Amino acid sequence: MFIEVKVRVNGEEKWADFRKLFDYMINEYSKVKYDGKKVDPYPDRVNKFYDNIPDTLLDMWKKAYPNVDIKGECEKSRVWLLSNTNKAKKDFKGFTNRWLGKACQNGGSIPVVMEHKVEKRIQEHKRYVQQATENPATAEEKQEILSEILANLSKKKRVNK
Repeated sequence: MFIEVKVRVNGEEKWADFRKLFDYMINEYSKVKYDGKKVDPYPDRVNKFYDNIPDTLLDMWKKAYPNVDIKGECEKSRVWLLSNTNKAKKDFKGFTNRWLGKACQNGGSIPVVMEHKVEKRIQEHKRYVQQATENPATAEEKQEILSEILANLSKKKRVNK
């Protein structure tokens, strides 16, 4: 495809090849000097970063975010970057660090075994019930506890009025 644009050079209007004009503008006004180097397309840069994450960085992330599956979350962030190219990022390391921080705040992605916690609570409850049945309070202790509760309730009613 050939595109021409109308340009004004020294007051004289001319038609110019857009590709040549674009190359001239990039070389003349860009702060970045490419010197013949081509910038990798965005998906290539994203994949190159995530395929070559240094082990030291992975270790730091594992220490900083202990309940997060680092490799799994890195893959999720890679997929997000590749599927949301309209929200392209430049700093992949910083983006991934923020991604992992949010994953950690949301409970992480490493499953916590709940069976042990539930079993522990059941055992504690059984011990409590057993103690309550073995050492029941005497009638005097029950009356004393009830009178304390009633006294506290009447104090709260007076304060709330």
